[in-house]
Amino acid sequence: MPTYRAWVKSEIDTIYKVMKEYAPWRGPEPWEDTEFLAAWLNNFQLIEQTTGQPTTEEQLINWWKSTQEYKDNENWEPEPGPNPPEPGTNPIAGQVRISGSGYSDNNGPLLPIGLHLGDIFSKFTRDRGHAERYLSLANQAGYKIIQFWMNLGTLGGSYWSGREVGPNFTPDFWGQLNAFSDLLDSYGLKGVYNLGDYKLRGMSHEEFSRTLGQQLVNRDTAAFNFAGNEAWQTGADNINTLVDYINNFALFCPDVIKTTTSPPSEESSDIDAWCAGDFYAIHGYRGGEDHDRIRHIFSVPWEGNPPSRFGYQDEPTGPGSEVSVKPSHCYNGRDVDANHMCALAFQSLMCNQAFNYFCSEGVKSDGDITKRAGFYEVPKVANLLPLDVMSWDTAFHFGDSQSGRRIFAPRSGNHVRFDHRIAPDGRFVGLFYGDEGQATATCVRPCTLTMLNWDDSVVIEHNFNKNDVITIDFARSQNGQPGHTAMPVTGKLR
Repeated sequence: MPTYRAWVKSEIDTIYKVMKEYAPWRGPEPWEDTEFLAAWLNNFQLIEQTTGQPTTEEQLINWWKSTQEYKDNENWEPEPGPNPPEPGTNPIAGQVRISGSGYSDNNGPLLPIGLHLGDIFSKFTRDRGHAERYLSLANQAGYKIIQFWMNLGTLGGSYWSGREVGPNFTPDFWGQLNAFSDLLDSYGLKGVYNLGDYKLRGMSHEEFSRTLGQQLVNRDTAAFNFAGNEAWQTGADNINTLVDYINNFALFCPDVIKTTTSPPSEESSDIDAWCAGDFYAIHGYRGGEDHDRIRHIFSVPWEGNPPSRFGYQDEPTGPGSEVSVKPSHCYNGRDVDANHMCALAFQSLMCNQAFNYFCSEGVKSDGDITKRAGFYEVPKVANLLPLDVMSWDTAFHFGDSQSGRRIFAPRSGNHVRFDHRIAPDGRFVGLFYGDEGQATATCVRPCTLTMLNWDDSVVIEHNFNKNDVITIDFARSQNGQPGHTAMPVTGKLR
């Protein structure tokens, strides 16, 4: 066995990349098996010592393909997820719109939940079958919208090596994009057409945005249009160039709703500097504990002063190491279970924000996305809220400043929050959430309260009178067991 030397990040990135692509049966993060990882590190060094040159990706692939494990699993296909629903057509009818009452389509109010598959168009240009498998899984799970990037790799570096896509990288780029739009249509899916890396090669942003508009003008495949992904760090100098991009696109597709980009943070100064358009985009907070991440979704419209009443959590936190900038316990599997992902989606919709399910495969679509926590559960969350919820008065918390309208009040020493929203006719929705342990709150307005399960399987209805106390036991996910740090409710004032 060779003596281990210091490893540089590019070498580890190469090993992880080949592992994910050529050993998918090992799970979404095969390097978590330390013995398996050790074998790869050993052979990486053996190749280096044998050749006297740095080990290449091709040499590593050739070694792995020579092993018995690879030969035994060469034709492996992922198993279907647990009880996937039957494929069906997209319930979104016509163009997605925004009005003063929220998101809508031709049939009325809409609560958008999408699936982020960042590199899926890049994959499509190289392996149509790969893209079809992912879109089929999305359709089966009940997702309505797919977000993807159209331009990757223009910033250089190795992260997108082998996945570059864009007018200067991809032969017949516009023909390929049109074919991908046809594929979305065939699965009854709408697309979020995100430029991706703002830096373009081979054509100007004006030419790109106008050509995109011309291509999409006679179809309703596009649900949303973004001028770039984190454009403030992928090539844009200021918001003005992004506004020009969406305005040029709108010359041909005025009905497709559009935005500039997600800002560097949720601070009002960053939102003001980078957000414009029909809605605002946010890359959700990923720090702290799970209840912190839920609270931040509420805080964006409450404190961030966004330029629009409606937004989009298009890259929230999620499972897997590619969803970065998280506390260490999240990488180890805690706080990103299905219940937490559902709570994030519920809070987003209640707070006027569309929501994307986001995980490692949503960045690089290499593994089995169906094994990720919440993949099948999150699309069902839209069924838990009234379709017209975004037209109600703004969601609010239950602190003392809201004593004139809150339904429950916190009790001394408790670590619980209750964000909720009330319709003019007395209907309400809300989310109790907090840290680990037992929490209580006092009813201050008599109501009928229905405690919901995330899968909508069983509901429990209670009558609460003034001064009645509700008790909730919160628990974090541990050792692969789901936690319970949020409880959704609906009800009506009495």
